[in-house]
Amino acid sequence: MSETTPPLPISADLLEILRDPKAVQEPTKYGPDPGRLELAHNCWLISKDTGYKYPIKDGIPVMLIEEGEKWKDTPVDELPVPPETADQPAGAEAGPAPARGPAAPEAEAAQPNALLFVLGAVAALALIVALWRYFSTRGA
Repeated sequence: MSETTPPLPISADLLEILRDPKAVQEPTKYGPDPGRLELAHNCWLISKDTGYKYPIKDGIPVMLIEEGEKWKDTPVDELPVPPETADQPAGAEAGPAPARGPAAPEAEAAQPNALLFVLGAVAALALIVALWRYFSTRGA
């Protein structure tokens, strides 16, 4: 029976272009291609330049400098696998998602709708262009 390699948690193309944001801020310190990342435990991105370690949670690399710095002094073999999540600390068993309280639907409804925000921005831009045209032709 042959061993199979587990699938990458992110695409190989993404892994190739991602860089450690801390190292990228200091390119003269780390050379011409700063912040190259290596995959560890199939769920961590590690920068040899800075030593920062970025978790991949639910297939999404968490590339926040604060997150990488948090794990900097943790040896690679001691990194939690899988990485801890906001609602599940390291070592906790995965279980069903916690039930939402009755206030949750109201909290979700109170969040801004991205589509409405974009439509409002487009409408504001259209109004600015219309006013600019009106006033620029009026003075001529």
